[in-house]
Amino acid sequence: MKTTLSILFIFILLPTLGSARELIRIVPPPAIERPSTEPSLVFNSPKVNGEHVRLLDGSILKGEFKGFNENGELLWEHPGVSPIAIQPAALAKLTLTRNAETAKNHSSVAHLINGDRLTGDLKKLDDKDLMINTWYAGALTIDRHTIQALTPGIIGGESLYAGPTAEDQKSWKYTNNGSYKWTFKDGGFQSNGSSANVGRMVKDMPKSVKMEFEYQWQSGSPSLYISLLSDNLTSYSAGNCYSIRISSTSMYVYRYSRINGGLSSSRLTPSSVSHRLNRTRLRSHVALCVDTTKKTLAVIVDGKLVGTFRDNSGRDMDALGKGFAFHSRSSIPARISNVRVTKWDGGLPSGGTTSSVALKQDYVKFNNDDSFSGNLVGITDGTLKFKTEFAELPIPLNTVSQLHFAKERLKNPAISAKAIRATLVDDIKVTGIIKTWKDGEVTLASPVFGEATFKADAFKIIEFNLGKPRISASINTKPQNSVFQRAHAIRAAQEARVPAQVAEGIAQELEILREQKGNFKLNIRRK
Repeated sequence: MKTTLSILFIFILLPTLGSARELIRIVPPPAIERPSTEPSLVFNSPKVNGEHVRLLDGSILKGEFKGFNENGELLWEHPGVSPIAIQPAALAKLTLTRNAETAKNHSSVAHLINGDRLTGDLKKLDDKDLMINTWYAGALTIDRHTIQALTPGIIGGESLYAGPTAEDQKSWKYTNNGSYKWTFKDGGFQSNGSSANVGRMVKDMPKSVKMEFEYQWQSGSPSLYISLLSDNLTSYSAGNCYSIRISSTSMYVYRYSRINGGLSSSRLTPSSVSHRLNRTRLRSHVALCVDTTKKTLAVIVDGKLVGTFRDNSGRDMDALGKGFAFHSRSSIPARISNVRVTKWDGGLPSGGTTSSVALKQDYVKFNNDDSFSGNLVGITDGTLKFKTEFAELPIPLNTVSQLHFAKERLKNPAISAKAIRATLVDDIKVTGIIKTWKDGEVTLASPVFGEATFKADAFKIIEFNLGKPRISASINTKPQNSVFQRAHAIRAAQEARVPAQVAEGIAQELEILREQKGNFKLNIRRK
C-alpha cells in the first residue's frame, strides 16, 4: 500500500481532536547558549491573560498546568490538544493564576546574594545560619554567608500601596500617545515608546513619603520621568508635582506649580547629579523619598544615595497632589514593577561613605539613621549582639532598621543548569531545583537553605533555563497556533499510520511552509 500526501493551502485550521490521545512531546530546537545567572528579559511580547507557558522559541500556550512527570517534563492541558509534555530544555517561563490573599505578612526580609528575597518571622541568627518561620515553606534555615542584607522587622514603613497586580491595575490611569503606551503584563507595566504615561492616586498620601520601584529596559540608554505628589497623572509638567527626570548617567528634579491659571516651574538645588544606572543587568531599583515639611527630596538607586535636592521655589507645599506617575521618554522598551509606597521615616543610606569598611565588616543602621560597623555576633530573643573594637553591645532589635553583612565573607552559590527562579506571591523570590510537585506541595532544593517543602499555591511565576536567550514573538503574532498546528500535523500523520520519523519530518516541513504561506489544512490520504 502506498502513502501520498496532499497539502491544501487554505486558511483553515484543523478541528479539535478527541481527548483520548497519546502524549504529545514538545522538544526544543538546537540553541546557542550564553553565560548568565538571570533569564533574558523579553519586552513587547504578546500580552497573555490567565495561566500560560512560554517556550524559549517564543511560543506561548494557554491552558492548565498539571505538574511535572518523573522525567521532569512539564505537563500541560488544553481543550485543543491534550495532554502535552514539554521537555525541560524548551521551557522559558510558566505563569500561574494565584490569589495574593493567600499571603501572610512577615516582619523580616532577607536579601540574598543570588537575588533571592525571603520573608519570614526572624527566630535566630548565629555565626552560621539565619532561622525564619514562613507561611509558604514553614521553617527555613538559611546559610548566613549568602545574606547580603537583612531587615529584621517593620521599619517605620507603613505600607500605602504595593503593586501593580492584575486586581488593581484598572485603578491606574493610562494616557497613551497613539500606538505608544504602557501595558500591564506579568505584574508590571511595559512601555513600547516615548510619551506614554501611567499613574495612580494614593488616598492617604503622607507629608513624608517613599516611593520605590524596579526599572528595567531592553538596551542602550533609557530615559524615564516620574511625577511624585502629583495632581495630574496625564503629564509630568501640567500640574502641581515634583518631576524627577532620570537618564542612564544623570538626573534632575523640577517643581511644577499651577498659579493663577498659569504654570510655573523651577529646578531644585542642586540643578543635577551624576549617577549610573546598572547597564550590565539592564535593571535598577529606584527609591524616591520626599519630606514636604523639610522641603527635601532624595533619590536612591540600587541601595546607594545618589542625590539629595532642596525645594527653594517658595511655593506652597500643601498645593502638591496625592498621586504618582511614570512617563516614558525613550523609544527603548522599558518595564516598571514592584511599586511600593510607604510612609518615610527619614532614613537614608550613607551614600557610599562606609563602602570600604563594609567590605570587611558588618554594618548596622538604626531607625534614627545612626550607624556603625563591626562584627554581628547574632540575634536571639529580640536582642542583637554586635561587637565593635571596644566592646560587645546588646542592642534591642526594634531599634534596628537594617543589617548589611561583610562583603568579603559572602559566598555566591553556584546555580545548577537545572535550577529555576520562582516568584511567589508577596514578591518572594527563590532559586533552586524542583524535586517534586504533587498534592499541593513543591519540594525545592536550594544551595542556600537545603531542601524545603513549599505550598504550591504560593507560586506565581517560574523561570526556567536561566541564562539561555529568549525569542520574543511579535505582538501581532499568535505563536500558540504554530505549536498546536505542529501537534495536529503529527497527529494527522500518526492517524494515517505514517512512521513516527516521517511524521516528525512532515511537521518540520510544514512549519517552514507556514512561515512562507500562512495557515493551511493538512489532508493525508492513503492510496
